[in-house]
Amino acid sequence: MMKNKLFLLTVCTLVLVSCGCEKKRELPPVDPPAFQRYSQDNTLNSKILRTVVNFSVYYPASYMTDLEKRYPVVYMLHGYGDDNNSWNGSWLHANSKIDSWTEKGLGEMIYVFPQGFKTYYCNRYDGSFSYMDMFVDELIPFIDNKLRTIPDKQHRAITGYSMGGFGAAALPEKHPELFIASAPLSMSVRTDWQYKEESQDGWNSQWGKIFGGFGASGDARITEYYKQHCPLHYFNAENKEALSTVHWYLICGDNEENLLYANDELHCIMRDNGYAHEYRVVDGGHSSSVWMPALDEVLPMFDYYMNGGNLWAPEDASGFVPSTLETEADGAFLSPAYKEKGTGTLLFVSHDGLDQESLKDLMAVAKGSSDQAAFALLPCDIGQKPLTEWMAEWEARYPGEKRYVLGIEAGAAPALALSSNTFARSFYLNPVVGDHFNVSEDQEIYFAGTDLDAHYRDMDRLYCACKGGKAAFEYRIVNGKSGAPLYNLDRSLQSILSYITY
Repeated sequence: MMKNKLFLLTVCTLVLVSCGCEKKRELPPVDPPAFQRYSQDNTLNSKILRTVVNFSVYYPASYMTDLEKRYPVVYMLHGYGDDNNSWNGSWLHANSKIDSWTEKGLGEMIYVFPQGFKTYYCNRYDGSFSYMDMFVDELIPFIDNKLRTIPDKQHRAITGYSMGGFGAAALPEKHPELFIASAPLSMSVRTDWQYKEESQDGWNSQWGKIFGGFGASGDARITEYYKQHCPLHYFNAENKEALSTVHWYLICGDNEENLLYANDELHCIMRDNGYAHEYRVVDGGHSSSVWMPALDEVLPMFDYYMNGGNLWAPEDASGFVPSTLETEADGAFLSPAYKEKGTGTLLFVSHDGLDQESLKDLMAVAKGSSDQAAFALLPCDIGQKPLTEWMAEWEARYPGEKRYVLGIEAGAAPALALSSNTFARSFYLNPVVGDHFNVSEDQEIYFAGTDLDAHYRDMDRLYCACKGGKAAFEYRIVNGKSGAPLYNLDRSLQSILSYITY
């Protein structure tokens, strides 16, 4: 009996289904997945490397609404031991910087963050891991095929920090046909003499296995393969025509343990060989405190060359604005506090033939806005008589508690030739340092210039002397303006004073 009932129930159910009487269940609507502007850990299966290469992408806000639009591309390379997400990790926040500049009018661009392993973005000398070939022959075509890029040199730029800075130089060096602009930040590179002296473990782990000379020492480390990739050997007269099709921007902090030696030398080599480029030396070490502010220039620069943006210009368009300074009859300036006390700090302004108006303008900048400090600004034209005679003459007229010096161009060498304890602090603008000068660890030295100043080799020599002599120093290179020497001196002096004021 029970079997008959089950049979009848089954038959009834089949009849109901067959006649379409069963009601279809309505599913709730499903929203499409939200557009993720920052897409992490995308993959490229590289045949050249025989492994997976990760990359992250930061898309323009309009990417999914303006489906016909194509965009320039910026490749952003990470440092040694980091990965494709490090530009937006604990210390670096590139996406936030991009957004803040976009609100100011920065043109939209696609940002690609590739995994660089520990390759310095170059092929290994023995062919065992050809990363640069992968980047050029696989990654760039893959990005141009999958994303709505503008796939040409005029709309492709590259930057990177530390090891990524080396890659941001090496890739356009070897392939200038691919990039319109490059901005290495605190490039991880050393001079030949530094590589020759580096510890064996340090050399082997980072450089020997990539550029050859593994286990070697001294001159044997500077292999021909290394020279073919190192900027210090590559920015020569022979390569100038090709490499000058790329717009170069270099920056490094003056507190770097080792890297400013080579970055400064590269600036000098580029100047020696007539390469147009931007160069900055800023306050800071090997950290995000240098790289994130650098993007304030780098992003507008890329936008300028790729989108025609107007947030950056190769030279600062603003001109020098002279200031008025009420001096004594003998040309000295005495602060109100100095006049009240009758003594204070003596700042000797050492120069060689600056005209009086230019000198007064620069002294006005040196004066700043403080009336609280007791100081005297005392001009010393070394073209008329030696600095020491000027000092004796001024000190007989104006007593002082301590001595400072501001050496302008050729006025720097006489100050540096004096004993290290002559001045409590020394300031130098675009200094000409001469062959013999004193730097010791008990000195405080502040010096600055622009990337267009004539005495770039002298500034590099002064930096090396300060670093080697363990002096307390601050070194700045700021944006210069062609054919405006007084403007450039003013910019240099302001960069020093802004640090001291801070």
